[in-house]
Amino acid sequence: MKWTPQRLAILKYLEGNKEHPSAEEIYAALSKDFPTMSVATVYNVLEFLKKTGKLKEIYIDPERRRFDPDLTEHHHAICIKCKKVFDIYKKVKLPDLKEYLPDFQIFDISLQVQVLCPKCKKEKDLKLGHKKYQCSICGSIRTAKHKPQRCTACGSRGNLKEYRPQNQ
Repeated sequence: MKWTPQRLAILKYLEGNKEHPSAEEIYAALSKDFPTMSVATVYNVLEFLKKTGKLKEIYIDPERRRFDPDLTEHHHAICIKCKKVFDIYKKVKLPDLKEYLPDFQIFDISLQVQVLCPKCKKEKDLKLGHKKYQCSICGSIRTAKHKPQRCTACGSRGNLKEYRPQNQ
């Protein structure tokens, strides 16, 4: 693989990153500095790093493919509300799965814990399964189970996008 400035920027972004980013999050973070970069470029670099053993894809979030540059043995907890992923470095004794799967070749064993993080636990109006949507016209935020067709504040149609604060 030829290491272009965009590809090197992706590599630098991942270095020491503990956020378990998706390709879309990496693209959003770097596209301002590299306007010619595409999401496909990000995916290609991530696939290359995954195939060469420099990155792990973690199958913890059904909504997005997440990647973890930390190759040390650890497990993950994901908040069921905000979808933030937390590392668990404590050695956890898991059963010998070869006993239960004698005819299988086991490649990786990891524990995934569904949690409610301290920040989300403090929320008074906790609506599990709901997402926040922000109107691109007026900026108002609405919580709903499914993407609303219309903004309740300004009445515009088709301008609501899923809201994800930058610090999450």
